[in-house]
Amino acid sequence: MRSEAIAVCAEAPDTGSALHNAYSRLVWNAADHALCLLDPAGRVVAWNPGAEHLTGYPAAEVVGRAFTYGDEPEDAALALAAARQAGRYETEGWWPRRDGSRFRAHTVIAAIRDGDRLAGFAQIIRDATPQRAEGGQFEAVALILDLALSTMSQGLCLFDADGKARLLNQRFFAMFAAAGRDLVGVPVEALWALAFVGPQAEVREGAALLAGHEAALGRGETVVVPTSDGRAIALVRRGVPGGAFVVTFEDVTRQREAELEISRLAHHDVLTGLANRAMLWRRLRESIADGALSAGTALLFLDLDGFKAVNDELGHQAGDALLQQVAERLRRAMPEAGLAARFGGDEFALLLPGTAGEMAVSLAEGLLIELARPYPIEGHRPCLVTASIGIAFADPGTTPDAMLHRADCALYAAKGAGKAAWRSFTPELETERSDEGRLEQDLRRALAAGQLGVAYQPIIGLAHGAVTAREALLRWTHPERGPISPRRFIPLAEKSDLIRRLGLWVLDRACRDAAAWPDPARICVNVSVRQLGDGSLPRAVQEILAQTGLAPRRLELEITETVLSNTANGIVDDLQLLHAMGVRISLDDFGVGSSSLGRLRAYPFDRIKLDASFVRDAVERPDCRAIVGVVAELGRRLGIETVAEGVETPAQLAVVHEEGFTEGQGYLFGRAVMASPAARAAGG
Repeated sequence: MRSEAIAVCAEAPDTGSALHNAYSRLVWNAADHALCLLDPAGRVVAWNPGAEHLTGYPAAEVVGRAFTYGDEPEDAALALAAARQAGRYETEGWWPRRDGSRFRAHTVIAAIRDGDRLAGFAQIIRDATPQRAEGGQFEAVALILDLALSTMSQGLCLFDADGKARLLNQRFFAMFAAAGRDLVGVPVEALWALAFVGPQAEVREGAALLAGHEAALGRGETVVVPTSDGRAIALVRRGVPGGAFVVTFEDVTRQREAELEISRLAHHDVLTGLANRAMLWRRLRESIADGALSAGTALLFLDLDGFKAVNDELGHQAGDALLQQVAERLRRAMPEAGLAARFGGDEFALLLPGTAGEMAVSLAEGLLIELARPYPIEGHRPCLVTASIGIAFADPGTTPDAMLHRADCALYAAKGAGKAAWRSFTPELETERSDEGRLEQDLRRALAAGQLGVAYQPIIGLAHGAVTAREALLRWTHPERGPISPRRFIPLAEKSDLIRRLGLWVLDRACRDAAAWPDPARICVNVSVRQLGDGSLPRAVQEILAQTGLAPRRLELEITETVLSNTANGIVDDLQLLHAMGVRISLDDFGVGSSSLGRLRAYPFDRIKLDASFVRDAVERPDCRAIVGVVAELGRRLGIETVAEGVETPAQLAVVHEEGFTEGQGYLFGRAVMASPAARAAGG
């Protein structure tokens, strides 16, 4: 009860009314008690000397003020309502004194009526501290604890040696919505039921809960218990001399939620919500039995084909939206026992533990179809990507490290097999991967070791039969393996980004050789799409032309058709800069990639080179000859020269000439040779 709400009057009221007569009798018959009188509205109208002595508050400070019982105004309303209804309300609790101390008070509130009319309330307050059965030691401890912990954020309950509640601070009442309830003397099992099951719970439910916590609490451990409304409460029990004990109750819901969120972020990808690499590794470790994975466990590595083009063309926001849709499709496809994880970028992993691994192949085949469906992106046209998937199966003795390595080898093989493909791990794949790794390292050393060279293959003008251009082709003679096919080492260079160094070396060497040729033939140099987009190629070309003295119009850069699937502004800008310098641009291997006439118009192409596969079959297959004719007509309509690759026979030459191609290239006119054209011309 607060100081402003302690009740009653220093002077005896006038006699005459039933209210005053009742008060007078109480005053005279209870000289050692604090007495106060309240009007029907709950305001203090009388306060006797015993009340002044017990509380330290003079009548002048309290008369006329509203009565409050407990630490909340509504507690007084409840107490008065109970007295009004039953005629009498009795309780025991801690009361404040004016000097800030507290005393244990036994309080009785009696309703006083004048017939059917409520005249007011009489309140008797008695200091119960000396009369406690446990004696002064327990009450002293209780008082010290109440004073020290009344402002704590934790709820606190002091129990006697019999497990009965003797002190509960206000935080406890607030935490468990127990305001107005008299819980002094209630057994610990009943408080457990109230706190963790609900206000209507039975004592036996609390006893069952307490039994599960007893051992840990007895060891002094913190026990976190969930409540029926979803909160988490941390409990700590400490002993008090004489067999009593204190339990603190702390709401750690937010802390637990934060810990769970930190744990989730540590093991899940922020963008997609899938597990991350750390979580996948953890699950692999958890799947170990006797040091190895369960036989049949499958691990799928998945990499998106064409994702970089989406990022470059539409921006990272669109790329993120696509990755989120990929993640959702993976979730829907995964069996309940499986785990889908994002490794970063556009790389994903799927773990199928134990017998779930039997689904690996069917899952991979289904995902190739599912992931190839269009992805709607707000503000853009639907995007198309495909997936390459590598599968590894655990056999007896397979470790998590070996599993990851095998899945990676299988993915590498799937990507090498082309888009939208899956491959399962075999020991042969591991051998091939290791061999490719060694070959890549050898290639990095080949340039400095002088093992690389440039061969030139002529391109013939079909109208007159003279050499109009020569294509520069990189050649590698390995000191132990001999000549290495470009079909093998060029993809290695592309994957490792070594292609940028090799590309510039070939460009410089070819321009120097061409500058010494006795004829004005063009020099055609292949350029990887990985050399474009950052402005470095136009600067390098400008420097090389200045150093070699080669006229820009004699340099022709050949870009493969894959560039049409990547319309990032940087690539187009680089090609426009090169074209503005006078350098010619040709589209190589036309017809075998993702051709788009709409995108073709966006590039400054001077020539189209038709892939050799169409030329080779044009004599026997009418459909291939039709394509030859269509490409020739396309060149005429766009004002672009056309080159037929792979011309090996007179019959093929006749077809491309009749269809209107302007130039031809192939074994019929000459193979690529390492000797410089200048040396051959001088020799005859």
